[in-house]
Amino acid sequence: MNTRLILTTIALTSALALQAADGVRYQAQPAGNKVRIEGTSTAHDWEMEGTLVGGFVEFDPAVQFDTSQATIPGLVDKKLAIKSLVVVPVRSVKSDAKAMPQVMEGLMQEALKEPQNKKIECRISELVFKEPHAAGKPFEFDAAGELVIAGATNKVTFPVTIDVPEKDRLKITGNAPVKMTAYGVKPPAPSFGLGLMKCGDDVKVIFEWNVAKTATTASK
Repeated sequence: MNTRLILTTIALTSALALQAADGVRYQAQPAGNKVRIEGTSTAHDWEMEGTLVGGFVEFDPAVQFDTSQATIPGLVDKKLAIKSLVVVPVRSVKSDAKAMPQVMEGLMQEALKEPQNKKIECRISELVFKEPHAAGKPFEFDAAGELVIAGATNKVTFPVTIDVPEKDRLKITGNAPVKMTAYGVKPPAPSFGLGLMKCGDDVKVIFEWNVAKTATTASK
């Protein structure tokens, strides 16, 4: 896998997907990101993990994140309207299995129809603020948007937190439950072991995403 090529593709996708208008844009950073897929099977639980998470998130200029405060400027009826694109290359997600991890990786890539659908994408369009907020803790939200897996798109809602590790930077974390068959994905079932191992339909997609204000918006 050519990591430099993947990062370049993610950056170009992020830049071309939605052009910044009057919003404040935060761009994905190359380090500190994590996406983990957790699932079950008839044999044992399994996990896959990657560190490439690209994309951007854009807020109204009135929105200011300060975790020492009880609320967030720019909220309208406890909601934040945002534009966002989260991109995870399918091949960047690796199995943590101690034995033959490439088998699980191949099964998952086949199930997600990777040759035709190189990326998992999420577009969050609304954040609903959860109160009360404790000073010094990350802000908590219910996120709503669309998730694209294996070429299929579904509406999703899941919890999200936003922290401010340093000026002009945000750390966004989320935990989205996913039913594979809802995206036309057949849960993997390895042919070895007499075919007794079958993955469950329900998985969790957990992510940690670091973004920073672009040079243009950070200077405003």
